[in-house]
Amino acid sequence: MENKFIVVGLNDWEGLYHKGNLIEEGHEIRREVLVRLMKQHAILDVDFEYLNQEGEEIVQDSGCMFDTYEEVSKYIEP
Repeated sequence: MENKFIVVGLNDWEGLYHKGNLIEEGHEIRREVLVRLMKQHAILDVDFEYLNQEGEEIVQDSGCMFDTYEEVSKYIEP
């Protein structure tokens, strides 16, 4: 997996993935937090992706994002 961050969003929640694992989540990944983590992990690239309806329902029902990008990737909008 590339050395980049992937921010996965839905209506009012975001998850930040690095090397396949969820490292941060909340109503919003603030820019200050994102920049600090980019410096900490020497990241220069960030992708932004969004969940489809099924993925949103799963996250809303569970109250948290998927633990790994492998799990969440099944529900990313094309």
